[in-house]
Amino acid sequence: MVATGTTLIMLFNCSEKQEQIINNSEVPSKQELPDLSEAIQKRVEKKPKEAIVILRKFNEDFPNTPKILIQLSRALVDNGQFSLAAFRLEQAMSAGAPDLLLKECAEIYILANDFNSAEKYLGKYLEINPEDKKSWISLAKIYNQNGKEREALNAFEKAREEMSDEDSLLAGNLYLKKGIFVQAENWFKQSAQKEEFPTERPLIGLLRVKIANSDMDSAESLLFAIEKKYPNTLSKLPENSDLFNFIIRRRMNDLNERKIITQNLNISQLIRVLLEEKKESDEPVVAIGPKLNPQPQANDTFSSPPPVETQLSKPTPEEESTSLADVFSNSPTDKIRPSAIETGWSAYLSRNYDDALLYAREAINQDGGNSEAWRLSSQAHFQLGEIREAEMTILEAIRHNPDDLQTRMDYLNIARETLSSDRYLIELENTHELFPQSGEILWQLARRYHLVERMPVTAGILYQKLLRIVPENSNLYYQAEMELIKIRNP
Repeated sequence: MVATGTTLIMLFNCSEKQEQIINNSEVPSKQELPDLSEAIQKRVEKKPKEAIVILRKFNEDFPNTPKILIQLSRALVDNGQFSLAAFRLEQAMSAGAPDLLLKECAEIYILANDFNSAEKYLGKYLEINPEDKKSWISLAKIYNQNGKEREALNAFEKAREEMSDEDSLLAGNLYLKKGIFVQAENWFKQSAQKEEFPTERPLIGLLRVKIANSDMDSAESLLFAIEKKYPNTLSKLPENSDLFNFIIRRRMNDLNERKIITQNLNISQLIRVLLEEKKESDEPVVAIGPKLNPQPQANDTFSSPPPVETQLSKPTPEEESTSLADVFSNSPTDKIRPSAIETGWSAYLSRNYDDALLYAREAINQDGGNSEAWRLSSQAHFQLGEIREAEMTILEAIRHNPDDLQTRMDYLNIARETLSSDRYLIELENTHELFPQSGEILWQLARRYHLVERMPVTAGILYQKLLRIVPENSNLYYQAEMELIKIRNP
């Protein structure tokens, strides 16, 4: 029996060793991975199909190997198989490839015209690498492609200094669509400044801003400047007929005086006719004979100055020589219009929190120390459920205006969601010290001690103090009386 037992133990050990050898052969070590240089060389030689054949064979022999899957994905991209390439890259990340491949995966999905997936993966990448400005610009374009205009503008704002002329032009058009004209104008100007070879597009964007903003004098100057520098551009615009009627209304007297027939003219031709007519009438006359004496003689008479026309007729020489610098300068006539803050609060009260946030950002860009703009931004973020952003912006509002009670109360509402119970109580007490005559702050402090801290004696003292500082006919007075009754008669 002892001999039999020994034999069985030996057989078991041998079978276990054989099984271990088999298992080890099925799971290759890192040293046993194939050499990928041949497949990479095929990619370099622009032979992606041959590279794919090699890499697929490796993937069969060594499944779920990140390095093989990454090279297979890139070979598929070279071969134009974008959706399958993205799938292989997702496999690689699931098998342990670095998170930096999220960006490459998003770029492949863009090539595949799958912008929803591209948004998903690029968003994940930026959560890890928020300092990548170029990727914020790419994400902004994807948001725009997906119809998420507010998100696109927010992404653009995070990479303003890295934006190209095309990016700035897109941002300008988005702000124009939102009706935020100051921001739109700034982006169109930035686009024009960054263009290596100037085009008419920023000027056309600015023209649309001026018309939407009812700045008709600047719009007219822009029309003449665009046609002079970029002939026949205006006639190709979708709103060309409206522009034509606009010039007819503005230059009616001039057209009648010159007997210009506008029938069968388009906007570009009309402006050129006005420019040519003005040029001919303004040609200087050079006298051949002797010049007049600079000092007037006794029999010289001064002609009266020409009458001032009440309506705009012919363009002045200054208008005819309008430069692009003049076009981008601010209009000398300030029009009375609601400020960005006023428009933002109006949007907020209408529950258009996205628009309110954009108007708040416009006001902040105009004046970074505007506490009310920061407060509006915070409240919009809070209503959108963006608590972290709401807290950051309300703290900025307090920094610029630490003595404003309403801002402090807004902060407490946000802090209730973000701070621990002990920390929130400290903030509440500090605010009460800053504003000891505020009934609302005292009421919140008393309620905190009463319901959360379970300290009815302290709460009762605060309720009694509240009765002394608020009017007897106020709602807070009535509520404090009721709470005192509950404390005395539990």
